[in-house]
Amino acid sequence: MLQLYTHYRSVSAHRVRIALNIKGVSYKSIFLDVGNAPAERLTYLNLNPQGLIPALVVDENLLITQSSAILEYLEERYPERALLPEDIALRAQIRSFAQIAVADTHPLNNLRTLRYLRDEMKLDFEQRSQWFVHWLHKAFAPMESILAGTDHDGAYCFGDRASLADVCLVPQVSLAERYGVDLSDYPRLRQVYRSCLTMAAFQAAAPETQADHAASGR
Repeated sequence: MLQLYTHYRSVSAHRVRIALNIKGVSYKSIFLDVGNAPAERLTYLNLNPQGLIPALVVDENLLITQSSAILEYLEERYPERALLPEDIALRAQIRSFAQIAVADTHPLNNLRTLRYLRDEMKLDFEQRSQWFVHWLHKAFAPMESILAGTDHDGAYCFGDRASLADVCLVPQVSLAERYGVDLSDYPRLRQVYRSCLTMAAFQAAAPETQADHAASGR
């Protein structure tokens, strides 16, 4: 069985959980708080030298880190419930949309970045919050524009089936909602988000349904 190193607050791990659930792949969650558990982090570094979550253990010979690499692996190994369509142009559109979340937004708003702003740059809570919200809006505005300008008017980002675009969008919206970010300017994104949350695969991957969330008492 696949093993996924994960944490309920990790946006990257959230993406991977959704994809695993959509594809119906069984996996074991290994909950790890690398930010607040130094001993666990030290042990984890022996497995994953970068020390980041998620990491997917396929077998004793294969460990995959970085959520985008994991998503690509899952798409190739389990093609039956595809996250990308056959049409090559649409595949490119979906990948481009997904990268706004994965490559342009998440690195600016992840926990280690925010902690650097706090500990090294000495920014106070209000300044860090402004940074956080600024970069979310810098992602959501073009995402909204892209979806509003497509010919795909289905329930999901690019039609009537959830795709890689939805897998990458939902964790970012979930994060924004968790911190009370005003999303009123993004009706299409909110519509897609609501549609996704009707699916069991998305529900089971949500941060609040993870065992380590319950253990945290939040």
